[in-house]
Amino acid sequence: MAPRAMHRAFSTSAWWRNATPVIESRSPDASGATSRLPSLARMHPAVWASLRAQVPSAIAALGARLHLFSHSLSPEDRERRTRLVQMACTHPSLLSVQQTASGLPLSASERQEVPELHEQVEHNAQLATLGNNLLGLLAAEHFHLKYPHLPTRVLKAFISAYVGPSTLADVGAELGVLAQGVQRWDRTGSTTVTRALHKGAKTVTAPLLSKDVAAQSMRALVAVLFQELGMAATRGFVHSQFLSRRLDLASLLKFRDPKRVLSTTCKKYGKPAPQSRLLAETGRLSINPVFVVGVYSGAAKLGEGTGSSIRMAEFRAAEQALRRLYLAEMPDGSFVLPSTTLDSTLAGQGPMPHSLRLAADRTMAPVFVPQPLGRSEVLHESRG
Repeated sequence: MAPRAMHRAFSTSAWWRNATPVIESRSPDASGATSRLPSLARMHPAVWASLRAQVPSAIAALGARLHLFSHSLSPEDRERRTRLVQMACTHPSLLSVQQTASGLPLSASERQEVPELHEQVEHNAQLATLGNNLLGLLAAEHFHLKYPHLPTRVLKAFISAYVGPSTLADVGAELGVLAQGVQRWDRTGSTTVTRALHKGAKTVTAPLLSKDVAAQSMRALVAVLFQELGMAATRGFVHSQFLSRRLDLASLLKFRDPKRVLSTTCKKYGKPAPQSRLLAETGRLSINPVFVVGVYSGAAKLGEGTGSSIRMAEFRAAEQALRRLYLAEMPDGSFVLPSTTLDSTLAGQGPMPHSLRLAADRTMAPVFVPQPLGRSEVLHESRG
């Protein structure tokens, strides 16, 4: 009897009787939910989703991840940086959406329900241009000094790989630029962008995607960091978020005739002409022969390659020798970045956060020492 009594007392308790109205109050009411939305949201949901204002909490969270908001900020500085982050996360395609929405058949009262139809849109086009130049500057000086023998065309490929649109979109997604309530852009699919194919020979027109929006926002946010925190903080952020990533750089070096390029390179540096020597072989008369060829410049061995034929092994040996030359790294700390000379001049409008200061200190030096200019590069039959 005791368990039954407990069950009856539990089922007839006051909170159990009051549970049903609470659940019913939380259940979505179709008529009540749609009555709180403007008519534009019900008739044109894609336009409404594009025009909706950003969520302040989402903007504050993104700014905190970028070290723009600190407890010591004054209310005026916080408001200014909040507006800059909002501008950096507003794509220029929003103007076309606003123009499209203004031509929709809406009454005056329905237009008053959407204040975004009448706002002055501040987009990130100018900030993205400045941020793109900063990213190219910081990446170019780093790779130019770290890989002193790198050809210019391969250097451009390095810069595109580290601070190009795909990497910018990936880093932006990790930092939350695509989080709900952050971006404002054309979600209707009417805006198109021009993209280059793999070899850059042709271009195609494609719809605007979220990764394009994230890449442009990251460029604009780098410009905001530069404006608010200065050159040193921006360089520390770029090095920690972009240039510290690992990438197979050897795959970016491709040669049509590596033997000829290697011969020209040895002549350029005053070294003996390269010679190929067969180091080992097995199964010459079988169906799967293997040859090992080494390329020497005098007594120095430049590279080694294997293949199913002597010609293939010689090709790979010359290719490896060129990669070893072009990818020869200078150790970190052995060179001084030229942008460090701008740290005192472009110091920003506020103190540098401690986390960014640690990253910036690794790229700074007490005295700037210019590096010697290299010789003219070899571009014959080479491509990046």
